[in-house]
Amino acid sequence: MSGFRDCCYAAGTEVRGGQTARNPWVLLGGCATSVLPETNFIMPNSAQAGDVLVLTKPIGTQVAVNLHQWLDIDKNRLENIKMSHDQIKKCYDEATISMMTLNKNAAALMTKYKGNKSIFYTYVYMYIIYNY
Repeated sequence: MSGFRDCCYAAGTEVRGGQTARNPWVLLGGCATSVLPETNFIMPNSAQAGDVLVLTKPIGTQVAVNLHQWLDIDKNRLENIKMSHDQIKKCYDEATISMMTLNKNAAALMTKYKGNKSIFYTYVYMYIIYNY
């Protein structure tokens, strides 16, 4: 629970409310919301050809997750993949770390340099786009 709280603090927010129940497993979930003026929010729907992309997560994160899942549920899918199981596990570990990082710094830079567009690509990648 303290790690969850620490991450909220790093994001500039705090844990509010909650529910506690006895359970033999550790279960932790959360929901994030934000309230801000429309002028401070950049909609993720206006990228155009020629825009500059700034990646906040590495490309391939979802692929690393999928490969790792296949190790457990469908090894046949890995027949044509030229990676060892150890390489797949290492990629998965790195992808997991990248997904745990906040996009707060990227958002601050986007504001500082007047980025005017953003795209949220699946649930892992976020591209921030700048127009010259």
